[in-house]
Amino acid sequence: MDYDQLDEIERPLKEHWEERMGDKLYALVSPVWEDWILPSLKKQAREAKCTQDEFREWWIRAMRLMEDLFESLHFNYRYRFEHGPEDEIPRFYWRHQQFDFLKANDAKGGIYIEKADMLKVAAEYLSRPEIRTNMFDWLLLDSIVFAELDAFTSHIIGSKISTSLAAAGANGNHTKYFALVALFGAIGIALSYLTPPALAILAFTKGHNITGWSIAGLWGVSLIWTLIGVPTRWKVRRKNKELLTNLNDLYRILGDSTISPRVLKDALDKAAASGVVLDGAVFSIVDRMIARDATTFVPTSVG
Repeated sequence: MDYDQLDEIERPLKEHWEERMGDKLYALVSPVWEDWILPSLKKQAREAKCTQDEFREWWIRAMRLMEDLFESLHFNYRYRFEHGPEDEIPRFYWRHQQFDFLKANDAKGGIYIEKADMLKVAAEYLSRPEIRTNMFDWLLLDSIVFAELDAFTSHIIGSKISTSLAAAGANGNHTKYFALVALFGAIGIALSYLTPPALAILAFTKGHNITGWSIAGLWGVSLIWTLIGVPTRWKVRRKNKELLTNLNDLYRILGDSTISPRVLKDALDKAAASGVVLDGAVFSIVDRMIARDATTFVPTSVG
């Protein structure tokens, strides 16, 4: 089939899916589809000398996965299109994110990822090698790694009351966040290490010896327990920092316009060795990249 015949097959399909999706969704899907996914499908159809029915099936399957992936990246987008809030309405299909730890698990910008649905799309896509494209490979890699980085960062910030409250109060301002962390840390030290002995001394001066010794004893036990837990907490903190650094390094590579599959694989293996858990789809896509060309991967190239 030549490109004119492929265009004839595509025309009614495009009209049907544009009507099915609606103007708002199709306006976000269309640029990615028209610029990269569809040209790759057409090229592969010609190289494989597929029939009209086969190309029609490829087209429908790829477009359905495009819609499903969008749904998983911008969950409940139809409600947001109609009811907002304005800063949570999707404005793009997907783009590499400039990661900010203060925006972890934040739906502003229209990103609200349903991980299970996203991984279902990845599994379906990998089971259909005939519709494989560079752009779809990259979309899945970038969104899956970002989802893990975002979730892990949110977990770390939410694991301590001080950082959780500081992040909520900072409203995205880094200077304000670190100032609040310092403030809450100082309050915590005062409440944990200064207030109990002060209360014990006050009790002794008022003649309440039993109360004073009780407070002093509880404070002593608390202090010993805190000191015992220092090595464990330090180990956990160091491990979390290592995982976050490796995940961030891996995600940063995916933001390049030209990616080295070997470098990407090394970063992926390093992250996995440190304890980062990523879905098998990530490894499958990277392995497939290396099998095709271990030196260069360009997400925007047709093919």
